[in-house]
Amino acid sequence: MKKPLSLKTQTMLLTSAIVLGALLFFGVFNAIHQASLTREHLEDKVRISASHLRDNPLVIQALESGHTNDELIEMVETIRTENNLRYIVIMDMDLIRFTHPVSDRIGGTFVGDDMDPVFEGLSYTSQSIGSLGPSVRAFEPVLNRDDTQIGAVSVGISTEAIEDATSQAQTISAWWAAGSLALGLIGAYLLAGRIKSTLRGLEPGEIARIVQEREAMLEAVSEGIVAINENGQLIAVNNAAKQFLLDAGHTGPIEGENAASVWPELHLHHVVATPKSHYDEVVKRGHLEAVATSVPIFIEGNCIGALATFKEKSQLDDIVKRMNGMETYAQSLRSETHEFMNKLHIISAMVETDSYDELSDYIETLSLRYQAKKESQLPQDINRLVEDASLAQFLASKTVHMETEGVHVIFQSGTPWPKMPAALIDAWTTIIGNTLNNSLEALQNQQEKRVLITMKHVGGVLRYVLEDNGPGFSQHQIGSKFPTTKEGDHGYGLSNAREKAEQFNGTFHILSKEGEGTIVTVHMPYQKKGDDKYDSSRND
Repeated sequence: MKKPLSLKTQTMLLTSAIVLGALLFFGVFNAIHQASLTREHLEDKVRISASHLRDNPLVIQALESGHTNDELIEMVETIRTENNLRYIVIMDMDLIRFTHPVSDRIGGTFVGDDMDPVFEGLSYTSQSIGSLGPSVRAFEPVLNRDDTQIGAVSVGISTEAIEDATSQAQTISAWWAAGSLALGLIGAYLLAGRIKSTLRGLEPGEIARIVQEREAMLEAVSEGIVAINENGQLIAVNNAAKQFLLDAGHTGPIEGENAASVWPELHLHHVVATPKSHYDEVVKRGHLEAVATSVPIFIEGNCIGALATFKEKSQLDDIVKRMNGMETYAQSLRSETHEFMNKLHIISAMVETDSYDELSDYIETLSLRYQAKKESQLPQDINRLVEDASLAQFLASKTVHMETEGVHVIFQSGTPWPKMPAALIDAWTTIIGNTLNNSLEALQNQQEKRVLITMKHVGGVLRYVLEDNGPGFSQHQIGSKFPTTKEGDHGYGLSNAREKAEQFNGTFHILSKEGEGTIVTVHMPYQKKGDDKYDSSRND
């Protein structure tokens, strides 16, 4: 691919072309004008000379007497040489010359075909060929005191002299144009260098690419980005920031507007005035909140604007809740690791005591459990039931752990659970985790261990039902406290689950009979992800 010309070269070529074009146009015009002026000047010169001579007393006296004289000849020759004229001829009415540059031709007849009008009393100039060659000639009639024409004066200048004068004028114009072009080239070189220095040595293509890369990077980040200049005018707003302002209720243009009118709570003009950075501040805009970091922008020690990056607070809360879910998942993995180490200790003890029959049965039991876990459809079932990844992972971890403990877990569902706010996910994590833990405890001594989980989304309500075939509880146990199959302070898991449900306007019910198992039913209204109904402060 052919490398494009540098900015400096392009600037010099363009400027030089403009200067050269202007000089050529002006030069041609000036040359024509100078030639015309030179010709007019020389014609005026011969005409003036002729008009002066026609009134000269020596000329009139000689023509009246009919004879020339040395004084007249000498005077005329002096005027001719001083004015660089080709000839001065004084003639009578019979075209007899009284003066001529060539003395031998004095007394001869004037030559030419353009002298007739002068003998009719007219003054004029013409171009003709005389005895001395082609020339521009001026004619003036000579009158006596009675205004009777007694002769004529003809003054001529050679056309070669006119051409030489014109050529000289054009040469001067050409040198002037060449000098102007040289100055123009020097100016173009200096201008190109200054422009290049101002652009920090970058070519236009490089600048355009940097601008495109800058815009692409601004739009690639999920955080909102806004920047202002020193006058508070918004000069950069990425799509994430525009969407946030739109969701917050802002209407009208954004870029180019004053930041104080678009988002006054951000106080970017204070960042420029101070200038001082502000990190991780909660800033409101309409009904939305954002966590923003605002910093001044400096160039060569001068604050020329401010930049703010922010993320919607609900999104950050969602991330925090997801991290909590991942922590719960990690704890579950640690628990499984602990159980695995216990199994290794049991195997080691059987080997040391030579209990190989028991070891064989134990390993076979572990293998069957592993195979059942491998072939389990729980992860696929859960992915169909729950769209939110963190809640699905948590539920999968808990149910797979129950299967490794010999509990057969069955899922059934109608409409899957959609994505939801982080606070609601946190509530469901508490509810599901505690109810599953309680069922696992209740099923420890059962011959057949079975749990049926139903999850539905019906009419804007999330429904969760857990049914096990454990020993169940008496009505006294359910009514006195939250039930448990173990001694001690164990009922608070279900208590926390009920509190979470009620906190989000939900219901929590337990139906159980001794020897017939337990059914836990939870209903909570659904709120779509992004709505601010479930504020994080309500989870404290």
